Amino acid sequence: MSLISSEIIRRISNLKTQLEKSKIDAVFIIQISDLYYFSNTVQQGILFVHSQAEPVLFIKRDADRARKESPLANIIEISSLKDIYNFILSRNLKINRLGLELDVLPFNYFKKISEQFSSVEIVDTSYFLRRIRMIKSPLEIKKLKKAGQLIDETFKEIMPCIKVGVKELDVAYELEYIARKKGHCGIIRSRAFNQEMFYGHYLSGKNALLVSYVDSPTAGLGRGSFFSQGSSNRKITANKPFSIDFVFNYEGYCVDMTRIFYLGKPDKRYLKVYSVALEIHNIVREQIKKGLLVADMVKLVYNIVKKNRLESIFMGPEGKQVSYIGHGIGLELDELPILTTKSKEVIEEGLVFALEPKFFIPQTGLCGLESTYLFDSNGLLSLTSFPENIQILD
Repeated sequence: MSLISSEIIRRISNLKTQLEKSKIDAVFIIQISDLYYFSNTVQQGILFVHSQAEPVLFIKRDADRARKESPLANIIEISSLKDIYNFILSRNLKINRLGLELDVLPFNYFKKISEQFSSVEIVDTSYFLRRIRMIKSPLEIKKLKKAGQLIDETFKEIMPCIKVGVKELDVAYELEYIARKKGHCGIIRSRAFNQEMFYGHYLSGKNALLVSYVDSPTAGLGRGSFFSQGSSNRKITANKPFSIDFVFNYEGYCVDMTRIFYLGKPDKRYLKVYSVALEIHNIVREQIKKGLLVADMVKLVYNIVKKNRLESIFMGPEGKQVSYIGHGIGLELDELPILTTKSKEVIEEGLVFALEPKFFIPQTGLCGLESTYLFDSNGLLSLTSFPENIQILD
């Protein structure tokens, strides 16, 4: 049995256990990241998992590729939902409660399913699907570690391109070219509705203070109102920070890292604020432990920010802050746990998250750093090991 086959079997088994625990008979998995996680393919269709039967992957397009990519034994080509309904009837599979990914499923798709399965109670299984995906397996961790290695290499190679007078977009072209050559998949997936991301944000000075529609502490000017985030034609200026917030996707698995490059000498105020961001990372590394509530870890961070009287510029310009200090990451940029004071998650082995304490200094720009961490039996391991100190450039 191949490693992928055993991995998919384990994931399906975990899902079935959760279905039985929740008294849900079956689930339809449609969303692209969930579909990939449980079947190893993103071909268009529905993965049907019944608590008392073998999983079946119904594919509308393209079944031939799905059979090559997925280790699942039962892959059936379909033309409509009715084909799935008839299959279930023919197998006499009892379904009183059917789970769907209601956090992301379009209403029209939901309506078609509810009309076809009119006698079935439909329930939301999005949370526990995300919860299963939250804990990473050794295979996933291996890919995440590789992504971390490659993002570190990418940052080292881009440094000579960061110069006064160079456009943000010129750095973007080189950075993304380097990353693609190293194996970047070229896509960053997000789960949240209407949220999108390219490779990241590379922003000079006050450009990092511009927010936009994206649920991120930074946005930048971008290239216009169609995609109003990211790099622009603005030039890198002397004595201002240049921040690179970059996501590297290796074989579907992402790590997220932000580092500050400074063209000139930072002033004392900037260095002081940056030391608080470093303190936050250090204290989280020291205090984190198995069973700790994520919400309590977040409160610890906010206490440090409050102690230093930096609340008004933390996680966004004053009055425009986001409500989190980091996020889970893996197949998607916004996985569980979301690091907020409202999180219900606890720290567990196999948890991977990005911690991003960032401060927004008026007239100056972004001050802070982001690293992706794995929590395992040895504690917190940084998957992004590029130096955390400010990179002072000539």
